[in-house]
Amino acid sequence: MEAEPRPPDPMAAAEALWRTLLEHQPAVAAALAVQLRDMPEDWPLRAFGVGRLHAALELPAGADLPMEVVPYDAADWENCPACGEDGHCRFHAGFVAGYEILNQPLREASRLDPAVTVVTVLNRLADAEEAAESGELAAAVERFTRGED
Repeated sequence: MEAEPRPPDPMAAAEALWRTLLEHQPAVAAALAVQLRDMPEDWPLRAFGVGRLHAALELPAGADLPMEVVPYDAADWENCPACGEDGHCRFHAGFVAGYEILNQPLREASRLDPAVTVVTVLNRLADAEEAAESGELAAAVERFTRGED
């Protein structure tokens, strides 16, 4: 039987986060240190709703996303230090999702007709968009669903 994965140690994660901040974002690290210094004595209750620091250290993560402190390289996701082996950072995940949405019509068109070109698909999409804006598309769909065509 496989053992359940252990959650990351918050102290080790904080140490790694601090080192990364110092290396990549020293001004942010300094601002964070100033904020922490100025926090009131009851900060665990105010910040996390718990009365003890120990209880705050046991709080679960709010999302199943890795921390991203290293600045991403917007131009080159293959060399982005924030992207890991298991996936892209949130910045590049957005680009991947956008490309998937953009390329879906191209994949569907090539699946239906392997001889179709990208130019043909883009022209058809532009024609469909123009027809939708002019109302022609809705009229054609209406005629088609009534069986007139």
